[in-house]
Amino acid sequence: MTRIARSPDCGNSPKNQTTEAIALALMGVGALDDGLLAEGASWDRFGAGITGRDAIQAARAEAPDHDWIEISEVVSHGKAGSVSGRLQRAGEAPRIFCHVIRFTSASARQIAQIVSFDHAG
Repeated sequence: MTRIARSPDCGNSPKNQTTEAIALALMGVGALDDGLLAEGASWDRFGAGITGRDAIQAARAEAPDHDWIEISEVVSHGKAGSVSGRLQRAGEAPRIFCHVIRFTSASARQIAQIVSFDHAG
């Protein structure tokens, strides 16, 4: 089971909590409801982009296991949110990560685009 650590100020709003849950689901921790993804949603990650609900869910299902994930910052405003921190995958050195999530509207009910990266740090 992945150990999750959070900065104490990360979950200070419902939209921040939603944004954090989406980022964790992208890393294989928790579920991502199909209804949260717009039909034409895109995910730009690790040098490759994918488009569509089914493709995103398939890629998410292949997420590697993590020993731990440390969430340093969750920010949401208007139609966007971001989650950043550090992680460690089994057998690898710690890395930093960031997920930028753009919603179709400020209500944050559907995801239009995700941009993710991680690298040694």
